[in-house]
Amino acid sequence: MLGWSTAQGAASDFKTAEYLNQQGLDLVNAAEAYALGYTGAGVRVGILDSGIDAFHPEFRGGKIVGGYDFYSNTPYRSGLGQDYDGHGSHVAGIIGALRDGVGMHGVAFDSSLFIVHEDDRQYDYITNPDPAYLSPRDEWLDKSLAPAWRYLATQNLPIINNSLGFNACDPSDPGPGPCNVVDYGSSAAAEAAFPQSVAAFRELAAAGTLMVFATGNEEQPNPDFMAGAPYWFEDELKNNWLAVTAISETGEPVAYANKCGVAMDWCLTAPGGGEGNPGPGVNSVEDEGGYTRKSGTSMAAPHVAGAAALVKQVFPYFGAYHLQQTLLTTATDMGVSGVDAVYGWGLLNVGKAVRGPAQFTGLFDVDTLGYDSTFSNDIGGSGSLTKRGAGMLRLTGANTYSGPTEIEGGKLVVDGSLASNVTVQSAGALGGSGTVAKVDNHGVLAPGNSVGTLTVTGNYTAYDGSVYELEVGPDGATDKLVVGGTAALDGTLRLTGGRFRPDASYQFITAAGGFTGGFDTVAYGMAFLTPTLDLAAGAAALKIARNDVPIARYAATRNQKAVGQALDGASAHSPAGMMDVYDEVLNAEAGQVPAIMEQLSGQVHAGTESALLNAGGLVTRTLSNRMRANMGAGMAPGKALAQASAGAVPSSAMPYPRALPMWAQVVGGRSTLDGDGNAAKVRNDTTGLFLGGDTRLGGGWRLGGAFGYTEGRIKLDGPSSSSRANSYTGALYGSNSWAEGVGSVNFLGGMAYTRHHVDTRRHVTVGGSQTLKADYHADALQLFTELGYGVPVGESAMLEPYAGLSWQNLRAGSFTETGGQAALNGEGRRSDLTTFTLGLRGKTEFEYGRSQVSLSAGLGWRHAMGDVSPSRKLSFVHGDGAMFRTSGAPIARNAAVAELGAELRVARKTAVGLSYSGQFGNGNTDSAGTLYLRVRF
Repeated sequence: MLGWSTAQGAASDFKTAEYLNQQGLDLVNAAEAYALGYTGAGVRVGILDSGIDAFHPEFRGGKIVGGYDFYSNTPYRSGLGQDYDGHGSHVAGIIGALRDGVGMHGVAFDSSLFIVHEDDRQYDYITNPDPAYLSPRDEWLDKSLAPAWRYLATQNLPIINNSLGFNACDPSDPGPGPCNVVDYGSSAAAEAAFPQSVAAFRELAAAGTLMVFATGNEEQPNPDFMAGAPYWFEDELKNNWLAVTAISETGEPVAYANKCGVAMDWCLTAPGGGEGNPGPGVNSVEDEGGYTRKSGTSMAAPHVAGAAALVKQVFPYFGAYHLQQTLLTTATDMGVSGVDAVYGWGLLNVGKAVRGPAQFTGLFDVDTLGYDSTFSNDIGGSGSLTKRGAGMLRLTGANTYSGPTEIEGGKLVVDGSLASNVTVQSAGALGGSGTVAKVDNHGVLAPGNSVGTLTVTGNYTAYDGSVYELEVGPDGATDKLVVGGTAALDGTLRLTGGRFRPDASYQFITAAGGFTGGFDTVAYGMAFLTPTLDLAAGAAALKIARNDVPIARYAATRNQKAVGQALDGASAHSPAGMMDVYDEVLNAEAGQVPAIMEQLSGQVHAGTESALLNAGGLVTRTLSNRMRANMGAGMAPGKALAQASAGAVPSSAMPYPRALPMWAQVVGGRSTLDGDGNAAKVRNDTTGLFLGGDTRLGGGWRLGGAFGYTEGRIKLDGPSSSSRANSYTGALYGSNSWAEGVGSVNFLGGMAYTRHHVDTRRHVTVGGSQTLKADYHADALQLFTELGYGVPVGESAMLEPYAGLSWQNLRAGSFTETGGQAALNGEGRRSDLTTFTLGLRGKTEFEYGRSQVSLSAGLGWRHAMGDVSPSRKLSFVHGDGAMFRTSGAPIARNAAVAELGAELRVARKTAVGLSYSGQFGNGNTDSAGTLYLRVRF
């Protein structure tokens, strides 16, 4: 919000030694602007002067952003530029010297400087001046300065400081003059004296630049020609000009300064430094390093140029006239009431100027260009205000200006008082919680800032095509218009938001003089509520009723429709514990209903069940792989002896078991269950550890057991919902292998029990921001078996077609969410999932150095049956008990199965390996990787 800024601290915080070293800053109340956060950042200020010492520390770091030296025909830029007599550096420092803790700082210390030095070879002629009225000196000045001004007119600069002047008057040796602007006698004579400069002035005015001039130092009753130029060319230049006279840096009058005189309407006063040379003065930059004090109206003008940069930062859309009027009307009276011929509007007041204008002297016609801003001063005067363009302008003061207020575009917000009559045109809007005198509305009236009351002391008249926007707050309060006179109604009553409730009546207009007319239309978007208008003698009210449209009508999926049906029963009389939720649902537009129902569906609970059932396959694959590794392992021969020996046979020569019965396996996997247009996609990331072992029994049987822990992180796409499952598994398994023909029949089977501890979390914004949590247990029992036939291929490879069967029963416990009005209860639920798999896997072994390597791969098809689309039966904790069912993402009925594995037997008793298993079907993916260690003691 422009016009208001995040406060950077109290004004006193900015009155540092650096600030106080430039006494003029405190005299113009600059610290108040800094405390509001305004420093000139982002604003370029043009300076036409004797150049600048670009190497001075106060102008480092990109402070100089461009310009041109017409004497040497070289550009100015950061670190490049000279000052021919020190005047320009001193002026530039007053405007924008850095706030770096050293020396002093400028009024707009974060502004950027654009420097121009005119072709000053005419000064060679000054040693032999011609006293004639149109001296060659005047011609040189005109010819040298005009190109610089024309160049500046092309640079899109909002502000240009001109601490220089035209005159032929020496206070110690008065001549025929001209000594000040009045002495030129006529506009024709003035233009004849300086034709090129006047033409350049017109270009600068057309470019929208604010020209800031020093009045001059010749003790004249009027400014010199440049500062006073609008006296002769008022219609063309006056709105772009500021003339600046001086007082000392401590506030005392000074004799040297030309007075405002005929320029008093565009003139104000600023610190220029005291009398005497050497002596007191404004402290600023000295070229070639250091600081110095100088006096003159040349030092007063840059205070105003810097202040204009601060105002431009606050109101970027301001043109020259707006900057001028704001600086003039906020100036502090110098002891004479109103504008006077000595000090003009008075002493520059930077802290007040950044709060906007304090008077409208004529038409203040402003296009806010999409910016939002605030005028917080009390605005008086005989002028008027026209607000144009996108963006909001807020008035917070006690505004007494007597002219009319027109809102042509955007929004005007009155939070103070306004004595003016307001006309809202068709593209404009009026709002706020203040007081206005009279309103004619052809556009939009929107009382309050959000919800609030706007008071009209006179009459309110709405015209055909106008709109009254009505909003209701969470506490049932509405926007209100309080009219002291009559209210003539027409156009549309538009409901713009808030929480309307069934069987409620909302009074939104009172009129002491009564009503005429009425609204043509009541426009609203609420799908489940219907408003009707009630106009009584002195008040207008809106009555709200629940219509007969079911909530489920606008839901898009089965889950959403189920939630809507559950909510419908209590929608005419919302339960107290769910009032905010029902408020949002019932006030929703049709297009908003699907997203609202999706948030309320509690789908994470069904999605978690889907993920847990799908994750059960990780247990069976882990145990099956370990059983196959030892199945039919048999004995391996020992090392061959080098020669016969009658002694004891060494242990290394004895046969040893190939089986490695003890194992540890680190698992990690990611599965994705694709959404089906009803349920959202579910992602599950799992990590864990399994430990197990088995032993050889009689008849070729092996029997073992295992324990595992996994952590699953489950997340739904779309709704802000997730869960975590910490799972503990115990399992028993067994296997055998029988030789049959050229191959072997391989059998394995097992059972596992898993205890899941589930924590869920949902973030819901329906009825306010809520984080809903639940925790419960789920228990899974799995039985699985596989039968294969291994066929040798060559000496060290095998192919095995196989068939597998797995059954899983998952019992999810009941739960009650906490954390907000949308909390859910969930009933316990049993789910059964059976999978049947057919496939072919192969394995080969080979020697690698002294180690044995095994590689395996497999492909298959898996078919799932049973509860492939798990669901949960839910109800709202604070509702009327109505139940609904929400389904989770489905498990693919058919999926391709892939396996890859590699194992390295690093010693007779140790092997390590990596394996991958994946399932892919109907958009679902389930990938798991393992790292394992098998040992024998």
